Amino acid sequence: MHDAGLIPYLAIGLFAGVRPMEIQRLRKKDLTDQYIEITAAKAKTRKRRLVSISNNLNSWLKIGGELPPTNKPKRLSRVLQKADLEWKPDIMRHSFASYHLAYHESADKTALEMGHRDTNMLFRHYRELVTKRDATNYWNIQFVDF
Repeated sequence: MHDAGLIPYLAIGLFAGVRPMEIQRLRKKDLTDQYIEITAAKAKTRKRRLVSISNNLNSWLKIGGELPPTNKPKRLSRVLQKADLEWKPDIMRHSFASYHLAYHESADKTALEMGHRDTNMLFRHYRELVTKRDATNYWNIQFVDF
């Protein structure tokens, strides 16, 4: 990776579905081995939630990095340019929702993790976008040190 300091930001977005602005408000003390605490003061909805830390997220977080990352927009732009990736707002959260829903096959569980009050949005936007096989592969993404 071009900027290893961004690993926590990217991993939490991709594998916990935390909103980008909420990640920017997190500190390392908000993370345990089991969950991420999004306090009411840090949450978009102003409601506290505990977001589970998956096994693969836990492995990425052990690498280290900055939380919150400093100068994130500029640094992320450089990483995306180097990787030749197109980025859209909330792409990490949308990916999380699609893969979590397909993998766990539980709209209730996915809605709870994301802090949604019900499952309506999940069914409108994320249901059946990816296969169970693709979701399994997603949740097995691990850090590989070259």
